[in-house]
Amino acid sequence: MRRPLHLALVVVMAIAGLSLMAWPFVDHWRSGAGAAYAQGELRSQLADGTGATEPSAARKPTPGRGHPVLAAADTGQPLATLTIPRFGDDWSWVMVEGTDDAELALGPGHYAGTPLPGARGNVGVAAHRAGHGDPFLDFDTLRVGDEVRFSRGGTTWVYTLTTAPEIVPASAVEVLDPTPGRQLTLTTCWPKWGSSKRMFVRGELTDVRS
Repeated sequence: MRRPLHLALVVVMAIAGLSLMAWPFVDHWRSGAGAAYAQGELRSQLADGTGATEPSAARKPTPGRGHPVLAAADTGQPLATLTIPRFGDDWSWVMVEGTDDAELALGPGHYAGTPLPGARGNVGVAAHRAGHGDPFLDFDTLRVGDEVRFSRGGTTWVYTLTTAPEIVPASAVEVLDPTPGRQLTLTTCWPKWGSSKRMFVRGELTDVRS
């Protein structure tokens, strides 16, 4: 009579062990599905013009006095479509305002307090490397000369990378310090499936298309 009970216990323990092993993959899939749904909603908001705190996508400068600047948005709201050709022709994400956990679960986020695309200074953007759709999974493949594009309302801001990916401590917030000119800093976690450090690249505004 003990053998069936023993076998049943072994089966239950095996199932429990497999469940624990499978949970990270289930959680990864679930976070990716959530990000995909959120991105669909954000794209709809961009299409109908909601999200930005100004009626137009770009604040037009005084003629002869600089570039148009992407309009601001409230935390968690869509700012622009982000495309990086190095990651593939179909790689496209809606960037939101903010980089807390809630915002980065939606997609790439703009660091509050840093300039917006087109403005002078150091535009800061972060995204998950793994999880929540893996937006920056291939971050380590970026190279000098790659383009990073932000688009909204018929205007596209093109930044060209000037550095290769660099690994820094997680506490290296100085990468977001103000810089001269019109610069861009992209950040993500390192290693690919961890977050003990950070990885970043720099770029500069090279074109504004409208």
